[in-house]
Amino acid sequence: MNKEQRNQYWGALHAVRSEYREAVGDNAGMTGPTMTHWVEQKYGLKMGIDDQGNYTQYYNVVDPKRFMLFQIKYMK
Repeated sequence: MNKEQRNQYWGALHAVRSEYREAVGDNAGMTGPTMTHWVEQKYGLKMGIDDQGNYTQYYNVVDPKRFMLFQIKYMK
């Protein structure tokens, strides 16, 4: 993944965070699904997480059709 792709991915995660908060509410991680789980269910994208619980630049596509929607909506 080059720098441009990495920046595009981080920008997409930042944008999807707003949608996640609207859908789940203010107490998101405490009472509802975590953002990682929500993104995986809604957009077929399994976000990479390091040993300390931080998001990484890596991800796996678990549902190509849903991931395509994520790409169209957020990875412009």
